Amino acid sequence: MKKIIIGSLISIGALFAFPGMAGGSMMGKAGMVGKPLPGLKDNTVVAEVNGKKITVAEINAYLQGITGDKRIKLQDLPAQHVKKLVKDYADTLTVYEKKAKSIENTPQFKAAKMKLAVDMWLKKEFDNIKISDKEAKAFYEKNKDVFFKSTPQIKARHILVKDEKLAKKLINELKGLKGKALEEKFAELAKKYSIGPSKVQGGELGWFSPKQMVPEFAKAAESLKPGEITLKPVKTRFGYHIILVEGKKSNTYIPYEKVKDQIIGYLKNQKLKKELETLKKQEKIKFLVPVK
Repeated sequence: MKKIIIGSLISIGALFAFPGMAGGSMMGKAGMVGKPLPGLKDNTVVAEVNGKKITVAEINAYLQGITGDKRIKLQDLPAQHVKKLVKDYADTLTVYEKKAKSIENTPQFKAAKMKLAVDMWLKKEFDNIKISDKEAKAFYEKNKDVFFKSTPQIKARHILVKDEKLAKKLINELKGLKGKALEEKFAELAKKYSIGPSKVQGGELGWFSPKQMVPEFAKAAESLKPGEITLKPVKTRFGYHIILVEGKKSNTYIPYEKVKDQIIGYLKNQKLKKELETLKKQEKIKFLVPVK
């Protein structure tokens, strides 16, 4: 499966960190579980900082601004975090009023403010774009073979030894066995003789794509049916392998529901990108220095 690259159109910047708040929804995350503080309204005064009354609405604007998530409200957050969040805002306000406010007059601040405004606008536009289930499904069907097709998979065990004679001897012990008896004997011999790290699991490799393996191993595994072993040792740069194939999966498609959110994010980003291109076409720029 190829990845859909959504890209980095939206750049909100680093978020101030406090428990459970790292972008996205805070609810249900570690450290942010508990009952809200009752009675909080937007006009509720939660503190007084340097003689200035601070309301819930101001705290909410602060939290939403630093996280980029307009759903976050103090009224919904666990009561045990309210004091800390209010204190964070108070500390920021104090530093701003007494020291940092003068920075607003610098060219660097004005440039940063412009960039932040653009970033916040991009986030707002992205959030407001609606993608219907019909659109997402249409994209899925049209691009199934490009993005959502999984490669063939093989489930196998192997025994790896350095000596070809030993490999042939072990194959002879396994010949004639089938089903559960073959699996159990194969695992027993793997634990006893294999020099590969999978020996502790009885040679179990789990599911893998043939492309993950060295060519000789992959070719031998692909030639076997489930329940079959290699009747000749398979030589690779690691030594001699005996392979037991336990299962195979042909090309399949990843279910739509598993990739739905990814598709919606990609389509939203494409629409936003198109809007930006339209804006750029209206741009009138004249370079006054030599440029290539």
